[in-house]
Amino acid sequence: MDLKSFSFLYGKVHGSTKKEIMKELALTEEEYQEMEESLSETLQQILQERDRAKTIGPDFVRLTSYLYEDISDQQKGLPHPPAIKARTGEKIVLPAPDSLTMPEITLAQAINQRKSLRKYSNKPLFLQELSFMLWATCWVKEYHSTIYNEFTRRNVPSAGSRHPMECYLLINKVESVQPGLYYYHPLEHTLIKINTTSEITQEIYQACLEQSMVIEDAVTFIFTAVPYRASWRYQQRAYRYLYVDVGHIGQNVHLAAEAIQAGACMIGAFVDEAMNHCLGIDGKEEFVIYIAAVGKK
Repeated sequence: MDLKSFSFLYGKVHGSTKKEIMKELALTEEEYQEMEESLSETLQQILQERDRAKTIGPDFVRLTSYLYEDISDQQKGLPHPPAIKARTGEKIVLPAPDSLTMPEITLAQAINQRKSLRKYSNKPLFLQELSFMLWATCWVKEYHSTIYNEFTRRNVPSAGSRHPMECYLLINKVESVQPGLYYYHPLEHTLIKINTTSEITQEIYQACLEQSMVIEDAVTFIFTAVPYRASWRYQQRAYRYLYVDVGHIGQNVHLAAEAIQAGACMIGAFVDEAMNHCLGIDGKEEFVIYIAAVGKK
């Protein structure tokens, strides 16, 4: 769903008049009618579920208790999901992890000086620094695959080593890398180009509620969740683990940023539907879960 459709639905759900919506979105009468018709089914679903949304938090905690568990797909012998997303495209090879010069900073220093940084200098990240950041957060150091299971080991913990996260990067200022949207392949340790038009940067900025951090930083990390990678083993309780797992990654983003004289700020406020649209994902089998702005101090 693009941001315009989201804004139309938001207005309808929250009581805006037709005139207000048309003015806000600069719609003609014909465009308004087209949107009302094409989004009518979605609007009705939202209206029907609004009361349920009022208790979804407590219900989520209660219904993911082990009391409600069933036999998992893993126990049923169903095929395992891939541990790494298949992706093709133009690639940029990053400096290999074993070639990196590790920053000289103690863990105590990194923890002590860590704080959310929202303003950045114009200095770009070096490619080696980006490689280090990805090594610390998403890189695969062990890959195991059999007919029964497939999993990875990384530098962050994950329930059952399922690692149900993917990483996309909005690159703004990284040495020798064209600005734009990229996918990080954690096994190949490469960037795969997705979209290098100026429009994608603006779309992500708007989807992040116009938080200037995401376009003024050096690079914006966009983490997505692939829930079946975890729910294949843990059923609905896996959705608890998604948020725990991405929190581990977020902390490593902060500590790794400190190590390269940079800073980070985690972002949870974004328009889910619009961010998923920017990445070309469906919002169900894969959805944006967390965002991190990273830039030089």
